[in-house]
Amino acid sequence: MILLTGATGFIGGLVLEALSTKNVQIRCLVRKPARSDNPNISYMTGDVLDPDSVLKATAGVDTVYYFIHMMGKQKEREKFDILDRTAITNMVRACKKNGVKRIIHLTGMSDPHEKLSHHLASRKEVEEIIRSSGIDYTIFRASVIIGRGGGAFEILDVAVRKFPVIPVFNWGNTRVQPIYIGDVIRYLVECLDKKETLNKCYDIGCYEIFTYKELMQEYAHQLGLKRIFIHIPGSWHWISSLVIGKMSTVNSNVVYWLIESLRNNMVCEPNDLKKIFGFEPLAFKESIMILSH
Repeated sequence: MILLTGATGFIGGLVLEALSTKNVQIRCLVRKPARSDNPNISYMTGDVLDPDSVLKATAGVDTVYYFIHMMGKQKEREKFDILDRTAITNMVRACKKNGVKRIIHLTGMSDPHEKLSHHLASRKEVEEIIRSSGIDYTIFRASVIIGRGGGAFEILDVAVRKFPVIPVFNWGNTRVQPIYIGDVIRYLVECLDKKETLNKCYDIGCYEIFTYKELMQEYAHQLGLKRIFIHIPGSWHWISSLVIGKMSTVNSNVVYWLIESLRNNMVCEPNDLKKIFGFEPLAFKESIMILSH
């Protein structure tokens, strides 16, 4: 039995779709009642912040997909840090009591030599709690995920499509290694059957490294758009999040924390994923070509 958290979210929904083609039992922990016509998929109403509902949800479960992350209002940094910590602590305790064998988790990439943004620091803490839990785990870390519905990509899309003149703030030279959403889902699903990924953490990304400015320039080029980029000192988190939030489907509070994280470099450490999985993530250009069709 697999327990899937975040099943109604961007990543969780796609993982559920991929898992539904396999002959496995999937229990989705959701906050609102739902049902499925697939006999292998069931829904359980609960909340990761409620220890009792998490204990009930993990009963009889072998593997947990943990895709929970809180990002609240801009002035509530401590609140979402606490909620993140509470949620994963509840999950780890419940997994131990019910004998869950493995936790599979997707988080953000980070540079250990940098001071992390509030958003990435909270994600790093969740990762560390999982790693020190004594439960087997597989953790993937990504930077910019290229896919419709993903917060980082939607911000990129709005900035490039909507602004003929694009301001580049103090994050313009931050380096990132984007990855296509289909490759992310493939790693998350296929690792189920790969024992060599137990108790391992992997940075995932395509072979190309871009600065954020280069990423926007390349995206504009792929869309056939001519854009002017102007450097402006400072970060301008609040104004940027307000403007992008109004023009995109991403909540302005989420935009704020994602923009704050633009100062952190996200470049992959070497790994043996190609040997294990037998494929390399698509190049950024190929990702955009797929999304454009």
